[in-house]
Amino acid sequence: MADANPGHEGTTGPVIRLYTQKLNPYSEKVAATLALKGLPFERIVSDNPEDIQRWSPIARTLPVLEIDGKRKADSLKIVAWLDQLFPEPPLFSRDPRIAEAQRRLADWSDNSFAWYWNRWRAARYPRPGDDLPADASLMARIRGKIGRKLGHAPRSRADLRELEIITQLEDRMNDLVGFLRDRPFFHSDEPSIADLSVYAMLLVLREGSIPHCADAIADRPTLAAFLDRMAGRIKSVEARREEPTCTI
Repeated sequence: MADANPGHEGTTGPVIRLYTQKLNPYSEKVAATLALKGLPFERIVSDNPEDIQRWSPIARTLPVLEIDGKRKADSLKIVAWLDQLFPEPPLFSRDPRIAEAQRRLADWSDNSFAWYWNRWRAARYPRPGDDLPADASLMARIRGKIGRKLGHAPRSRADLRELEIITQLEDRMNDLVGFLRDRPFFHSDEPSIADLSVYAMLLVLREGSIPHCADAIADRPTLAAFLDRMAGRIKSVEARREEPTCTI
């Protein structure tokens, strides 16, 4: 296990480490929060269950953020902690009603997209009858929506099960388009906890393994522009520093 804190030697700020797996939208949310607040940090990456249990012995989930030796789990709690310790720029509106709307959208994004992600993974597990021809009634119900999202026409019940979930994911993307409309960010003119949650989920969907998600985002200019806008904000801060990464 590589240790150390290579990016913090000689600095006077807090020593911050983000413990995560290689692919974790909740970690990307925390990383984006740190970037927006201009906080240098070290990303420590491992998919080894023993590392995860050691880093997060109570919750046993990642991310875990460590600041000067103190650790906290749960991405929403971590973001709230960071906002308390480093209040600028604020990630929750000072208007309680807007702040509550931001929290609700963050919760919705986290829970909805994670649910579909888990359903897609489960849908790919072999089941009895998967090799049978695609069910004609189900095929007729979704034929107008699915196109060739798997890169081929659906050939089996397993294909149709996966395509149903991809279609439902697209419906949730349409919800986001309706929520955002022509505003730069959700519920505010500046990024908030809502934007961080949506950004992280869409980023992982675009770069992850679920077929067609990258195309689905590109086909929705509102979401593609939102991702570019958030990435631009993050890069403008990250350009002034280097984020060290330690892979175990």
